[in-house]
Amino acid sequence: MPRVPNVPCPCVAPAKGVRPRRVVAWSGVWAAALLLAAAGGCATLARHKTDQSVVSARQLSLRGMNAFQQGQWREAEVFFSRASEMCPLDERIHSHYAETLWQLGSQQQAVAHMEEAVRLSGGNAELGVRLGDMYLACGDLQRAALQAEFAIQGNRQLASAWALRGDVLRAMGRDEDALASYHRALSQQAHYPRVQLATAEIYSRQQRPARALATLRALADGYPSGETPQQVFILQGLALRELGRYDAAVELLATAAQQGPANAELLVQLAETQWLAGDPANARLTLQSAVTQSSREPQAVPLTAQVDALQRRLSGDLRL
Repeated sequence: MPRVPNVPCPCVAPAKGVRPRRVVAWSGVWAAALLLAAAGGCATLARHKTDQSVVSARQLSLRGMNAFQQGQWREAEVFFSRASEMCPLDERIHSHYAETLWQLGSQQQAVAHMEEAVRLSGGNAELGVRLGDMYLACGDLQRAALQAEFAIQGNRQLASAWALRGDVLRAMGRDEDALASYHRALSQQAHYPRVQLATAEIYSRQQRPARALATLRALADGYPSGETPQQVFILQGLALRELGRYDAAVELLATAAQQGPANAELLVQLAETQWLAGDPANARLTLQSAVTQSSREPQAVPLTAQVDALQRRLSGDLRL
């Protein structure tokens, strides 16, 4: 009778304590699957939590911007502070927070948050210009100059970057270099009131009234009818007076006086120009108004010398 080989029956259970390799393998697969599922669940929860923080931070930021636009600086500060804590990597929140702190007079804190905004943005040129403006306002010309150069390198067509460079150079007393930068700014943005006024001021200081007048006229032409600021009329009138065009100067200075609150200094300028234009009678009336107005303006004390000098001219004028 043939001998039957001793082969274990597949139906027979394995010995106690012995686990088949197939069972061990599948146990490992299930364990890995469970770990992946658990990890995925944790990641989903973490992501969900992060998404909620971002949404909440944005909502707070919107409320802060609304408060800022209404001039409610303290409320805006609270909203932006909470938003920056919830979402510290958002450069927009830091920049808005910086502007709010600046309005509240907390300049150092404002600069710190704007620096963070620039860093998080990867060197955004517009944010860099704003940071440079803050440096300049704090008297840090070197850092302001660096921000201007960085911004120009990042975007040579950015008018505000050239304007910042001009502001820094003007603060350094380098008027000609400042003019060059201002003109670069104006080549990118023709109607740029702050830059045009600064340019006209330099021309006036350099005793170049014709260039100052041309700049101011271009500025005035950029405003809609009836919206030209009082200061533009005043500076145009003074430039015309320097050119000896007294009647035209009187007209513009009188327009400025009628447009808004006429301070003592403006009235003295108008009175002097009226006298130069050969109208001492109106010059005297305007000067009297200036004296009355100066009594209401404590800061108008330095005008005393101008008023006295003009009064002497009027007293000795044979045309009266």
